[in-house]
Amino acid sequence: MKQGAAIHRLLSMAIAIAVPAVAYAVNDRFDMEFIVLGAVIGLAYWYWGPSWPPL
Repeated sequence: MKQGAAIHRLLSMAIAIAVPAVAYAVNDRFDMEFIVLGAVIGLAYWYWGPSWPPL
């Protein structure tokens, strides 16, 4: 596995975790829609990814 691919996967997981974590920090409770939103954004970043640099 190339180093760029590992960083790309790590970033998509960080995005998927960060969205519900920030929502919890703001609202002091976990809401299902923020967990789903984080998962969708993380999956979309993993699937389409950045256009530059090519990984």
